[in-house]
Amino acid sequence: MKKQIGLFLLGVLSLVGLVSAASGITVISNNNTNGAWVGYQDGSVRLCNGGGGTAVPFWTVCTTAIEARGSAVTDISINGQRAWVGYADGQMHYCKESGSDQRPVAECIEVKP
Repeated sequence: MKKQIGLFLLGVLSLVGLVSAASGITVISNNNTNGAWVGYQDGSVRLCNGGGGTAVPFWTVCTTAIEARGSAVTDISINGQRAWVGYADGQMHYCKESGSDQRPVAECIEVKP
C-alpha cells in the first residue's frame, strides 16, 4: 500500500510540476486515500486526486483550493476531508474537500487570529 501511495504521489507531482513549474512545491500532505494537498511557494494550494491503476495511476486531476497569495505554504495538516494550511507569514486557512475523485472540489476560508 505504501508503495502504491508513493507511486501515486510521483504521478501527481509530475502533473502538478508541469502545471505549476513557476512556483516551487513547499509541502505535500497525503490524504491517505487517493489524493494529496499540495502547497506552493507562492501561497497557492491545490487538491490532487488520481486512480485507476494498480501501481501507477491512469489518471490524475488537480483543482486550485487557494490562489497565490504571496506567502509560502509551510504546513498542511489533514483530518479526514479537511485540511489546515499554515503560511510563513503566520496566516492560516481551513479547507474542506468534496466532489468526486475525478472532479474534486475544495473550499477554503481564512482563519482569523
